[in-house]
Amino acid sequence: MKHKLLSALSLTLALLLLLCSCGGNSDDNTVTPVQPLEEIKAEPPVFYKSALTGLPVEDEEAQSRRPVAVMINNIKKALPQYGISKAGIVFEALAEGGITRLLAVFDDISDISQIGTIRSARPYYLDFAQSVDAVYVHIGGSPEAYSQIKSRGMDSYDLIEGRYNAMYWRDKDRIRQSGYEHSVFTSGDRIMERIEADGVRMTRSSSYGKAFNFSDDAEYEGTDATKITAVFSSYKTGTYTYDKENGLYRIGQYGTSHVDALSGVQIAFKNIFILRMNSYVIKGDTAGRLRFDSVGSGKGTYFVNGTATDITWKRASSSAPFKFYTADGSELEVVPGDNYVAIVPLDASVTVTGESPETVPAQ
Repeated sequence: MKHKLLSALSLTLALLLLLCSCGGNSDDNTVTPVQPLEEIKAEPPVFYKSALTGLPVEDEEAQSRRPVAVMINNIKKALPQYGISKAGIVFEALAEGGITRLLAVFDDISDISQIGTIRSARPYYLDFAQSVDAVYVHIGGSPEAYSQIKSRGMDSYDLIEGRYNAMYWRDKDRIRQSGYEHSVFTSGDRIMERIEADGVRMTRSSSYGKAFNFSDDAEYEGTDATKITAVFSSYKTGTYTYDKENGLYRIGQYGTSHVDALSGVQIAFKNIFILRMNSYVIKGDTAGRLRFDSVGSGKGTYFVNGTATDITWKRASSSAPFKFYTADGSELEVVPGDNYVAIVPLDASVTVTGESPETVPAQ
């Protein structure tokens, strides 16, 4: 009986304390109602994604960071290259004489210790850089490229200018083995140190949006595409072989693996775009330099996860982003990942091998 009485007194005391605490210093001692648990909703998590790859990045600053694009030498005697495996997008197109050059576009270049070798500018590479709102890095350029860099008001760094000497170095072994013009390297910290000192805009313009229409739900079950062979010229053929285990296309050229000496491994990309584009030698240009009709529209093929999808590319101006569309006219949904964009002539031979070989007809 005594135990029950003590329990009752304890309960009464607890209730009194609860009522006092709810009243606080309020004059009317009104008890604030408690929101039912089922009505409390957690804020959804915020996910930030790269504009170049559609892959997750750490924060909003990284999501809006302006990329840096570097002209990369791709002639045989200038290999191997350094740093290209870290690019979110690589554009490849012909230069004069049947050789190709690469434009490597980096989401965050700051921690890449060696990039190169670096080569000179051409007008259509300016187009590719501007299509993703990138700061452009090169050494030298054609007369037309120089003229357009100025007229377009591009943020660019020509390492041949003496004021930019601290942005690069020449490798002595490369000078002996390949020649003076194939010896220039840079690094992410050298580039960013100069960009920051100059106060160059490093937030991507909102008018550019994403480089591609990335979708986490994108799925393709098109034509089987285990290996693609694209003939740029009699000098250069590119191969893209699907690695099913890793879901990537491994890149080859000149009859062997395309290796990044910085990582020591063959470069591989999630998405391969082969775009056909009208190109021609500039009239009267004794060096045989080319022009590309990169504004307007054309045909191409999108390769991902071992499949091929016919596409159309469109571009409104020399500074506008590329847009891609499927055969029914809807905008192409791109699987998030890094991207290799190969620009080939209209009549280039492109062979797709799956269960049965297929030659993609020239446009």
